Amino acid sequence: MRQKEIMKNMNGRLFLLLALLLFVPLGLFAQSITVKGTVVDETGETVIGASVVEKGNPSNGVITDFDGQFTLTVPKGKMLVVSYVGYISQEVEAVGGENIRITLREDSQSLDEVVVIGYGVSQVRKDLTGSVGSVSGAKLAQVPVASAGEALQGKIAGVQVTTVDGAPGADINIRIRGGGTSLSGDNSKPLFVVDGFITDNINDIPPTDIQSIDVLKDASLTAIYGAKGGNGVVIVTTKSAQAGKLKVEFNTYWQARQLSGKLDLLDTYEFVRYQLDGTVASNSEIHQFRNDFGNPNDLDIYQHAVTHDWQDEIMGSTPITQMYNVTVKGGSDNIKLSTSLTHHDERGVVESSGVRRTNMNTKIDVKLSDRVSLLFNPRFTYRRDMGAGGEGIGTSGLIGVLRYRPTNGLREYIFRDDETVNFDEERNWMLASPRDDIDQNYRLRHSYTFTNQASLTWKIIDGLTFRSDIAQSWRFRDDNRFYGYLTDEAADNNDMPVAEITNDRQDKYVWTNTLNYQLSLRDEDVHNFSFLLGHEMQHTQTTTNFEAARYFPQQTPPRSAFANMGLGTAYQTTSSVSTPDRMLSFFGQANYNYKHKYLVSLTFRADGSTKFAPGDQWGYFPSISGAWVLSEEPFMQDIDWISQFKIRAAFGMAGNNEIDSDLWRYQYSISSTGGPSWGETTLNGEGYYQNGSGSTFPNKDIKWETTITRNLALDLSFFDGRLNITPEFYWNTTRDLLYESMIPSTTGYTRQMQNVGQVTNKGFELTIGGDLYRSRDAVLSANFTMGINKTHVDHLNGDDKELWATSSRWSSSDNDFCLREGEEVGLIYGYVYDGLYSFDEFDRVNFNYVAKEGTVNGDGIYGTQPGRPKFKDLSGPEGKPDGIIDEYDRTIIGNTNPRLQGGFSLSGQWKNFDFNANFTYMLNFDLINATAYELSSAYGSSQSDPKNVLADFNYENRWVYYGDIYNADGTLYNANEMLYSNSQHNEYMDVYQSINANKTLWNPNDVTERYTHSYFIEDGSFLRLQDITIGYTLPEKLTSDWGISRLRVYVTGSNLFCLTGYSGYDPEIDIQSGLTPSVDYNRYPRSRGYLFGLNISF
Repeated sequence: MRQKEIMKNMNGRLFLLLALLLFVPLGLFAQSITVKGTVVDETGETVIGASVVEKGNPSNGVITDFDGQFTLTVPKGKMLVVSYVGYISQEVEAVGGENIRITLREDSQSLDEVVVIGYGVSQVRKDLTGSVGSVSGAKLAQVPVASAGEALQGKIAGVQVTTVDGAPGADINIRIRGGGTSLSGDNSKPLFVVDGFITDNINDIPPTDIQSIDVLKDASLTAIYGAKGGNGVVIVTTKSAQAGKLKVEFNTYWQARQLSGKLDLLDTYEFVRYQLDGTVASNSEIHQFRNDFGNPNDLDIYQHAVTHDWQDEIMGSTPITQMYNVTVKGGSDNIKLSTSLTHHDERGVVESSGVRRTNMNTKIDVKLSDRVSLLFNPRFTYRRDMGAGGEGIGTSGLIGVLRYRPTNGLREYIFRDDETVNFDEERNWMLASPRDDIDQNYRLRHSYTFTNQASLTWKIIDGLTFRSDIAQSWRFRDDNRFYGYLTDEAADNNDMPVAEITNDRQDKYVWTNTLNYQLSLRDEDVHNFSFLLGHEMQHTQTTTNFEAARYFPQQTPPRSAFANMGLGTAYQTTSSVSTPDRMLSFFGQANYNYKHKYLVSLTFRADGSTKFAPGDQWGYFPSISGAWVLSEEPFMQDIDWISQFKIRAAFGMAGNNEIDSDLWRYQYSISSTGGPSWGETTLNGEGYYQNGSGSTFPNKDIKWETTITRNLALDLSFFDGRLNITPEFYWNTTRDLLYESMIPSTTGYTRQMQNVGQVTNKGFELTIGGDLYRSRDAVLSANFTMGINKTHVDHLNGDDKELWATSSRWSSSDNDFCLREGEEVGLIYGYVYDGLYSFDEFDRVNFNYVAKEGTVNGDGIYGTQPGRPKFKDLSGPEGKPDGIIDEYDRTIIGNTNPRLQGGFSLSGQWKNFDFNANFTYMLNFDLINATAYELSSAYGSSQSDPKNVLADFNYENRWVYYGDIYNADGTLYNANEMLYSNSQHNEYMDVYQSINANKTLWNPNDVTERYTHSYFIEDGSFLRLQDITIGYTLPEKLTSDWGISRLRVYVTGSNLFCLTGYSGYDPEIDIQSGLTPSVDYNRYPRSRGYLFGLNISF
């Protein structure tokens, strides 16, 4: 019995034990789930090779396939850790039964971020020894912009980005660390490299096509590009083909734009009073005024007359800009394809202005074997420009619109028979508005660019790779101009229209061969070597044809003239073929690092260019750089809050040959006419003369411009990459500066290209970035950049210690810029404005004003009379004030170099919402407000073509010659009658002095020359909200039912505000003007934009 009971108990316990052994595994199995998902980046692009592991169990993990998909079994309730190089790791809850979508956010300061440094070579950021700034395609995709260059604004320290003006498709100018040399606009541009092919700019590359932009800033990296890398290098890498199922992406936006501000000008009443002020007491001028505006005593009728606000009428519309982009990609391991088509139609706020651009970019990657692959990359761009920017708005450009009279006076009410009036006298009045002027000035440009690239990659053995790249580009451009019968051009041709057509074709090819070898000795990542050897050939040639015809019938439409130039009479036809620009290059690079702790890089390049005479054709450009990663040292391993502490130093040389060909030898043209020539020749059996061609005297001694750079920097990263700081100091010396100098006209020429001296740029850059907040559902990041650059002219060659220049945009009456030893580049020279001459400085002698002793003599400028602008007497021939205003009194009145420039941004994501805001700033720099100068003078004005002026020059502020006080006979007091001795009355002089006693501005009619002076030098400092974007990505549960994998909607505001004290349209103006930058004249105004967009992936 006892035994049976024991056995029963044992059977029960055994049953319980068996039950536990049976059900526990089933329970455990019931607690495990299978997670399926897709990993994408911020743009919706699938991430191939991303790591997905169970948190706390790194042995349980997978990587994503070609479609970014994964499948992983984990215990229920566990978290997944998803990571990929260059992205912030993401933790997500494991959820079974549905396909989850995981979005990785780019880590722009990741130590493992891959940076392109040229010629197919990439490095992770932690191994860099040189200075590189980068912007990823994900960042570009967050903010819709028209061009790649625009997307760089404020993003990289030491990189100054400005647009030429606000015209549709306006060029984006980029200057890196002062541009190396600032003497010539083209010379200061960086080198642009797109997928290994050197291009003129990146303005026509759609941002939707870009994978990354890397900016090389010091010669340790740019020396590999030798002759063309002296001003830095901008490398653009477009998106590559990827294996996987076929994917389609569609991006579009619509943007409304409007003028962001206006200038205040005189209204109709003030304008007519001002025109009366400009007449002197002669019967012909008084008669002309009466003919145009009526009786001077009846001016009050204009107080209620309509004022035509031409800024509103010409630039007051709200044009719509549209962008459409379709990208298709996919393929297998052996053949991968990516192709994109983009159409961008941007309309300007100025009537009849705009740009249309169509781009197609295709990449086909073919794997021929395990070691050999081919890449084909054809690209096509079509561009159509209407209008000609600020300079092309009518005959006189934008300035013509601003100066246009706000009323046509009596002509608005009285019909005049064209047969009874003098056509020449009435020509300007026939243009009833600036719109007529725009219609009379027609410009249309077409540009077609075809680029074909092919690359062969052969992995000869493990670590040794040969690559051959060949690329050829053809560019065709047409520039059509038509001048109607009311234009100044027609006036010179019997009042008949004129048509001009310019065609040019540029052929360019580049062939590059490189051999790359990578080697690691002993254990992996101990001794790491990489070597690069290369050879490159470049060829560029341009053909230009020009045709002009005149005497077209007056009502000929522009397009009819272009289609049949025979309707007119041909009067000029030229054709030219440029001398080929060829370059032969050899280069090499060696990199070594020990455990990624001690790093060194050596580069050397030799370039031979046909732009220089034999003996000076070759330039040699070496560099060396190194880095020490202190954070890898044993003594810093216990400091866990420091992720990286690296010191970098670099020294190198790069070059610049951005000048025209044939400047070292004589150029000739063949003509049937005589004149100065180098002998007679025979062409087609007839005698012809070889004449000297061009205005530039040859110089066989010109040689390479060379930039020597020195760089010292720290790369600091804290708290696992949450905070990243990079301060950099640089010192660049550019010697043998290339500049087209003025020479005595007795040579038969006016200019000569010369190596004129040496300039130094010194500066400091700072980049701070990181995450202010990071959680599972939300991220808030900030980035700040700043740059300080100071230039110095070390010395100038020859006897002259200064080079003077006048702005090509605005022809002042004297040289307003000077390159002088010991000074900065970009200094503005002129007179110091000292108010107006007052009555106290003169004695009244009869009916004249005679200057008292000690009054400065300004007869050589605007005259020495009460009310005229007065300047300070600073010096004279003997170096001290002499009482006379002349060239000796000109001094430094402005500095165009910003003391501080950069940008800052905020970006964030909360669940499916994202936002991005970008600000740019430039502080403490001067510019010439030449537009205001023109609007404060009578330059180019006449009674037959009266011009308007700024509202500041109204009757209450300006010096006047007609008073509001009436004579006994009811006529206005006219001081002109007294001053010009037509009718002299003492009471007139009394009234004249009383009405001008408190005036603060001169009368614009007294200013008919352009002398640069400090009144129009303004501080251009500004802070701009470049753009702000808010987006929302719809839940995948919703969009998957529509066959859409990702759908994002967003809104963007651009140029919403600009805080500045500048009185013009916008203080951010062209920096690419060589020795004469920052002259604000005739520029197309910027606009404010409001945008709605969609990103759709299928």
